[in-house]
Amino acid sequence: DSNVSCVEPERRGPCPEVCTRTCHHLISHLGRISTPCVYSRELPFRDIATMASRFAAYLKNPEWRDYFMSTHFWGPVANWGFVFAGLVDMKKPPEKVSGPMTTALCVYSLLFMRFAWKVQPRNLLLLACHASNETVQLYQLSRKVQYEMSDKRSE
Repeated sequence: DSNVSCVEPERRGPCPEVCTRTCHHLISHLGRISTPCVYSRELPFRDIATMASRFAAYLKNPEWRDYFMSTHFWGPVANWGFVFAGLVDMKKPPEKVSGPMTTALCVYSLLFMRFAWKVQPRNLLLLACHASNETVQLYQLSRKVQYEMSDKRSE
């Protein structure tokens, strides 16, 4: 298999033995201890190490730190609380849902979705947060309206 290579110092290139269970060769092809094979398709250590080093370099980037310490990041993170609260409220009976508050949250999320799209640079994290909140609150509002409509029919 040409995708399996050995990193033994004496032998570079394709490994004559295909790693089936693990890519760690404890005994070399010549009968002595060798460096483990790290190019197996089963355990792509090289790809994981490359991704990890790129991610670490990205975190060290001043632009990332500036973004991470700004309201463009922490504002949306805090606003996910509205979404989680709405999801928890789905378990409550519809008569406990506040119509005016749910309507206010719908309007609030609509306004901030527009803001997140128009602000430069675009804040897609904020847009995703408010789109999720809008969906949850509209569902809550529909539950409340259905309950009110069915309550009026029964009278």
